[in-house]
Amino acid sequence: MPLRGARLARRWAPGALVAAVALAVHARTIAFGLTGLDDRDLVVGDHAFLADPRSLLQVFGRSYLHVVDASHAYWRPVVTASYVLDAQWSGERAAGFHATNVVLNAVASVLVLAMLRRFGVGRTLAFAGALVFAVHPALAEAVAWIPGRNDLLLAVLSLGAWLCLRRGKVTAHLVLFGLALMTKETALALPMIWVAERGLRGTLRRPWLLAAWTALVVARVLAHPAAPHGTADELLANVAVFPAALAAIALPVKPVVLGVVGDLPVVPGLAVAVVVGLVAWKARGVRRRAVAAGAVAFAFLLAPSAVVPGTLVLACRFVLPAFGVLVVAAELARAASIERRAVAAFGGVVVTALALLTVSFEGAFHDERAFAREAVDDAPRSPLAHVCLGQVYQRAGEDDRALAEYRAALAEGPAEVAHNDMAVIAMKRALWPDAERELRAELAVNPGWATPYANLAIVLRRQERPAEACEAARRAIALGRDDDAGGAEAARDCGGP
Repeated sequence: MPLRGARLARRWAPGALVAAVALAVHARTIAFGLTGLDDRDLVVGDHAFLADPRSLLQVFGRSYLHVVDASHAYWRPVVTASYVLDAQWSGERAAGFHATNVVLNAVASVLVLAMLRRFGVGRTLAFAGALVFAVHPALAEAVAWIPGRNDLLLAVLSLGAWLCLRRGKVTAHLVLFGLALMTKETALALPMIWVAERGLRGTLRRPWLLAAWTALVVARVLAHPAAPHGTADELLANVAVFPAALAAIALPVKPVVLGVVGDLPVVPGLAVAVVVGLVAWKARGVRRRAVAAGAVAFAFLLAPSAVVPGTLVLACRFVLPAFGVLVVAAELARAASIERRAVAAFGGVVVTALALLTVSFEGAFHDERAFAREAVDDAPRSPLAHVCLGQVYQRAGEDDRALAEYRAALAEGPAEVAHNDMAVIAMKRALWPDAERELRAELAVNPGWATPYANLAIVLRRQERPAEACEAARRAIALGRDDDAGGAEAARDCGGP
C-alpha cells in the first residue's frame, strides 16, 4: 500500500506542482478590475442576461458580442455559458470572471504537461515545458484579460480532445472537439493538425473518424455560418503575424498590448525560424515528425489570426500556437541529450525569469487606465489603443483629451466606435450638426451597430427633423437597442413601442 501511494504521488506530483505554480503566478489578477475593452460589454453591459440561470439554454441563439452587435459574426456559446456561470456567484464583480481565467490557465498547463509526455520528450523536459507555458508572459494577456477566456477555454478543450484521441478515447475526443468548435473558430484546424501528424494514409484507415469530424464541422457551420474575414490587403499584411508571434513566444522580452502588425518585430521571429529549421534538419537524433507536428500546430492554430479583419494582433491568440513551439523546443532539447540536472537548473532560471516578466506585464491589466496607457505606449500605431485611452478620458469627464485620442485613432486608420464617441461629446455640448456628421460617419463603417442609430434619433429630434428621427429610432430598435431614453422616446412619438 505505501508503495502504491508513492507511485501515485510520483505520477500526480508534477501536474499538481505545475498547477500550483500557474495559480501562484497569476493569482493577483483576481483582484483586477475591467479594462474597458470588450469586458465591460460582456460582463456589465450583458449582466441582465448573464444573471439569469435560464440563459444557459439561450446562449446558442445569440452572437458572442450580442450587446454590441446582435448579428456579430462571432458565435461562441460555450464561452458565453461560462460567463453565465460566473455571474451566478460573482454578479457584476470582475473577481469571479478573473478567477475562472486563472483556473483555466492552470488546467491548460497540466494538459500541456500530459501532451508533451505523449510526444515522448521525457518527464523532465515535459515538466519544464509545462512550467514555461504556465508562466509565459506572452500568454499572460489570456489570463489577465477576461475576454482571453476564448483562448483559454479553447486550449483546455483542444488539448483535452487531442490527448483523448492519442489515448484512444474517441467518444470523449469527439465531445471535446464539438465543444471546442462552439468555443472559437480556431478549433476547425484540429483535424488538419491530426492529419499532418499521422499522415494521410494513417488517417484514411479510420474513415469513421473523418466522417465524425466532417459532421461536427458541418453542424458548426450551419449553426452560425457568419465568419469574420479581412480584405486582400489585410491578409497580405497579416502574413507578418507568423514571425511576430514566433518572436513573442520564443523571445518574450516585452509583450505588447493591442499591437498592430506594423508595430511588432518580425526579424527576430524569422531568425528563430531559420535557426530552428537548420538545427532540426542537421542535428542527429531529431524526430522530424515531432518537429513537423509542432510546426504545423503553430501555423494552423495561428492562421485564423491572419484572416480576421484589420491588422490587430492580440497576444491571447498565441496560447495554443505556443504549444506547437514548445513541442519543437522540447524535441530539439531531447535530441541534444542534455543532462537532466542541467535541464533542471537552466529550466529553473528560465521559468523564474518568465514569471517575473509576467508579473510585471500583467500590471497593465489592473484597470482601464493602466491598460489603455500601456496599449498606446506599446503600440502607438494601433487605432484601438487610442480609442481605449479616449474612452477612459471620456468616462473621467476629460472630453478634450478624449477627442485628441479619437482623432489620433482615426489618423492611424479605421477605428470603430471613435466617431460615435466623438458624437456623444458633441451632443453633450449641444453641437448637433457636428454630432450628426460623426454618427453618419460611424454608420458608414459600422451599419449593424444599434447605438449610433439611437444617438442619431436624439440628434435629429433636437434639430426638429421628426421623420428622420423616427426612422433612426426604428432602426435602433430593430437592431436590438431599445433601452436608450432618447431613442425610445423618439420611437414612441413615431407610434413605436
